[in-house]
Amino acid sequence: MTAGAAAAIVAIVAGRRGWVCREWTQLVPLAGAGLAFGLAEAIGGSGFIAAFVGGMVFGGLRRRHGDDVDVVLEAAGDLLGAITFVVFGAVLLGPAIGDASWGIVLYAVLSLTLVRMLPVAVALRGTHARRPTVAFLGWFGPRGLASIVFALLVIEEGGLPDQEPLLTAVFVTVGLSVLAHGASAAPLSRRYAEWVQARAVPETAPVETLEAMDIPWRHRVLEPDGT
Repeated sequence: MTAGAAAAIVAIVAGRRGWVCREWTQLVPLAGAGLAFGLAEAIGGSGFIAAFVGGMVFGGLRRRHGDDVDVVLEAAGDLLGAITFVVFGAVLLGPAIGDASWGIVLYAVLSLTLVRMLPVAVALRGTHARRPTVAFLGWFGPRGLASIVFALLVIEEGGLPDQEPLLTAVFVTVGLSVLAHGASAAPLSRRYAEWVQARAVPETAPVETLEAMDIPWRHRVLEPDGT
């Protein structure tokens, strides 16, 4: 939290007073994330959780003052994510496939379908999203990058009972996700876009045509004036 708040203060103050140009301000959140990670690791905490919380604090404070600073951050995130998947495929996936059993493959299939899509469908109750939207979000919802990170933490710490079958299941599931979602991304996205456009002007606007903040949730959301 401290690192995220400090990065937000630096970005806000420096931007207002013209101490740094907008291009260099883009690097402030990266420095804040690195600071949060380093401080947490130094005191025996989780650097990933610290960076995540720091990012939430930074975003919350920075958003109130406008001027997005996420251009470089998003590009760096995409690059690091791509590198992670390349290393995953080159180093971790091959041995996992060799150790995979039919039970692990079955779990991977269930994890990408029923285990993953059912909670998404439950979470979308109350939004009045139609079945194609629920299916689309359930299929392309949670990604495998976090699973790789947590698996690497398990490898680093070690000592867990039945660690090898656990890691094999994770790696096979992520590998299957990359293959299945990568192959289906373009055709299913096109079909879903065509479906939404064909129903763009219904009698009552469906959730698919609304802005994110206009989605009706289960609980009433207070307006800025408290009503």
